[in-house]
Amino acid sequence: MKTKKEKLSPQAERTKHHLTEAYIELINEKGYSHVSVTDIVQRAQYNRATFYLYYLDKPDLTEELLEEMFQQIKRTSTERYEKGADILTSAMNADSFELISFVYDNRSFFNLYLVEDTIPGLHGELPQAIFEMLNEGFTFEGIASGDINSKPFKLYMAHGTAGLILEWAKTGYEKSPKEMTDTLISIVRSFASAFRVN
Repeated sequence: MKTKKEKLSPQAERTKHHLTEAYIELINEKGYSHVSVTDIVQRAQYNRATFYLYYLDKPDLTEELLEEMFQQIKRTSTERYEKGADILTSAMNADSFELISFVYDNRSFFNLYLVEDTIPGLHGELPQAIFEMLNEGFTFEGIASGDINSKPFKLYMAHGTAGLILEWAKTGYEKSPKEMTDTLISIVRSFASAFRVN
């Protein structure tokens, strides 16, 4: 990617945001394989030269979009806490982590998971991001014997959480973000009494 390490101006950030939004809208409407750079710039109301200031091509835009969302998924559940903090699961509430609110605020992106002709490899991204967040960010204290901090258990948690999120998307986000967060908290409480932020 051309701009990964460069500090962009607010105007450049806005332009990239508009291009990304247009790209997501178009995939939702007609599928990944039918979206061209011309489609993206026409929808975003820019010209092709502007697109090529920031991206090499459609795969480059795709890679940056997935990387950005991947990192934000990981950050949303950990940045609220100080490193080393010990949190009782009984004290958790809808404000305890922001993953579900982040998903809701970015529904157009998460709806891509429901598109048949979607971004190649997209379906592996969500559970992987959640797994890395759990594995790197938290150490759980179980309520029963067994290693709930093992890789298999955290993979199980990650895929289960991803499954709940995608099921929520399929219902058109019928439940509120608070209701979904409460559901996840009740699941966490079923196996963990506390967790430490790594």
